[in-house]
Amino acid sequence: MLQSLFSVLLAAVMWVQVPQWQDDWSKCSVDAPDVDCHWYVVAPDNTFGEGFDWDTAPWFDANGLMDIGNLKNTMSGIHQQASTAIAHS
Repeated sequence: MLQSLFSVLLAAVMWVQVPQWQDDWSKCSVDAPDVDCHWYVVAPDNTFGEGFDWDTAPWFDANGLMDIGNLKNTMSGIHQQASTAIAHS
């Protein structure tokens, strides 16, 4: 229980949800994380505010996301494999 709570906390503070550009948004979840409609990239501020300064913080460049734009169903595949592995253990 404690391990899963800690994992959720880490996931919430270490990743930024970025919408994909060419998805059918009618199938996307609005109120919950949806790996089919979003990419998750490492957040620039995972220091909980210590040592972080908005004046010197790196800015995200949308062109950097073009590297992963051709991936399809990658996160849902990883999620499905992880769910299957957990169910079998």
